[in-house]
Amino acid sequence: MNLTILGSQGAIPKLNQFSSSHVLQVGNKNILIDCCEGVQFQLRRYKIKLSNIEIILISHAHGDHFFGLMGLLTTLSLLKRDKKLEIFCPVSVLRIVQAHIKYAKIKFSYELKLNGLKSEKSKRIFECPSYIVQTIPLKHSIYTNGFLIKEQPKKRKLLIDKLKDKKIDKIYYNKFTKGLNVIDEDGNEVSYLDVTKEGDNSKSYAYCSDTSFCESIIDTIRGVDLLYCETTFLQRHQDKAKSTFHSTTKDAGILAQKSEVKKLLIGHFSSRYDDIQEFFNETKKNFNDVMLSEEGKKIVI
Repeated sequence: MNLTILGSQGAIPKLNQFSSSHVLQVGNKNILIDCCEGVQFQLRRYKIKLSNIEIILISHAHGDHFFGLMGLLTTLSLLKRDKKLEIFCPVSVLRIVQAHIKYAKIKFSYELKLNGLKSEKSKRIFECPSYIVQTIPLKHSIYTNGFLIKEQPKKRKLLIDKLKDKKIDKIYYNKFTKGLNVIDEDGNEVSYLDVTKEGDNSKSYAYCSDTSFCESIIDTIRGVDLLYCETTFLQRHQDKAKSTFHSTTKDAGILAQKSEVKKLLIGHFSSRYDDIQEFFNETKKNFNDVMLSEEGKKIVI
């Protein structure tokens, strides 16, 4: 898994700093998470192939999280995309997109599948051979989801030395890596546990923006390799965070700590602040392994 930060800011972007948007690469496929205004420029700037975007995940209907969507969809069509594209978004965003398509009389070159989300509970919404996507119900001023993306379990690794004396054709080795036993040429059953070891650990990424502190999601995100949690406000503006259903640096740090995540990435910074180093310093008081969102930053998960 590789993450690229396209936008680090909250509702009001700054010069060369965009609102929240991430690209997660799993294998050779890209997942676009939220779609800020100007997302096309950022995708090109950081040399991310538009044709490799497999799905788009939209957290909620506030404009800083989806105002770049229609422009991107149109561009993909102008580029003659012919692969199916799926979008997972709140029903409110789905209706906005449908209305735009209807009144602008847009005809895409590719199949566009819109999936409206409305469940208040965590749901698995997408699965493919490489990864699984699950919603994370958040606590914001309107219906909002975060997203948990997990790699599929890795295949077990063969212990070649253990196979040397086994009367088994190599064409059956793949069964062992899938956790299946095989019958050898003498009719004996060979356990996959005897000739393989566990594969590499599957990686996971949780995206949580926008939300106030929400203990109910802890079990869902527990132990993830990287948690992104918004920190719109510094702790001195906790009253503002509470009234707008956003998080502070302290909220993010405590959430990461209680969830026992491996690393924490913070972002969605309010434009009222000039020095984002303050976010870093405050968050570290509650969780040590923290990173700041910055446009163009690439993180290997």
